[in-house]
This record gives sequence, structure tokens and C-alpha cells, in this order.
Amino acid sequence: MIRLNAIFELRNDVKPEPIFEISNELVEKSRKDEGNVTYDLYQSTTNLQKMLFVETWQNQEVLDKHSAASHFTEAVPNIEALTINGLKIDHFDFQIKSRLDKE
Repeated sequence: MIRLNAIFELRNDVKPEPIFEISNELVEKSRKDEGNVTYDLYQSTTNLQKMLFVETWQNQEVLDKHSAASHFTEAVPNIEALTINGLKIDHFDFQIKSRLDKE
């Protein structure tokens, strides 16, 4: 399985509400994508301009399909346009944890 954490910070002139409007459809449709395990958007409680998408996918193949889906390709540029430096994505592989558990 694959975990993606995509963190971003809104520009100072942007309120969080537009992100929620854009993200509602993205989250809803992404949760229905084949191979999706979790897909959530979080807002920092210490800095309301910081947000985080947390996604879990069964494998790279289904993640690639999701990344090509229209609900993704349309929403992400709109989100990035409201951020300071776009989305910073960290990619984690669950297999590493599984190997450590076996040792």
C-alpha cells in the first residue's frame, strides 16, 4: 500500500473556504476511485492556512489512474493556484513497515 501526504499553505490573501469548495468534490470522487483506502483533507489547528491531504492507495497502478482522473487533474491546479508553493507530496511505502514487522 501507498500513503501520500500532500501538505500546502494558502497564500495570506486566501481564505480556507475556497479550498473546501474545490476539495469537497475531489475528496468525494477520489474515495470512490478503484483502490482508494482513505482520502481526507485536514486543516491545521495551529495555522489555519496550512492543510494536508492524506491518501492511502492499494498500489501504484491505482494511484496512477487516480492521478489521471479528471476530478484530480481539474482540482489540483485550482488548489495550487491558491497556495504559496504548491503541494509538497511525501510518498510512503507500507511494505517497509511490513518487512520490519517480520524481523
